[in-house]
Amino acid sequence: MYEQVNTGPLYGKMVQLMITYRSVAARMENARSTTQGKLDRRLERLSERISEGLSELTDQERSALDCWREGKMRGTYEVDHEGITAKPYVSIRVIRRWNEVYETKVADVQEDDPVRDPKNSQLLETFLKLDEDV
Repeated sequence: MYEQVNTGPLYGKMVQLMITYRSVAARMENARSTTQGKLDRRLERLSERISEGLSELTDQERSALDCWREGKMRGTYEVDHEGITAKPYVSIRVIRRWNEVYETKVADVQEDDPVRDPKNSQLLETFLKLDEDV
């Protein structure tokens, strides 16, 4: 089972920005030093855009996103760089699933069982006897 969160158009943009941030951060490790400088500046710009966007999201939309944390000042949010780079193949959207267990009483199932109902058994026997006579 799952619970669905209503999201707006800004939520989708935030997910895309965070995906871009993760891919740029992944390129940083194997890049040359000149390229690392360019990637670092791009990460800073993306981080600023994500921080602004996170503050514009509703609390419910923010709770549906992973890899962010509260900023140093109250009411500000920022990208969790360690969290977003530690999980390269995990969804940025929060996915929580759980199994629901239903308990049924054995007595209730047997009472409602049409095969074991004596009335149905008699009707079935009568039908089978009529079929043999024909």
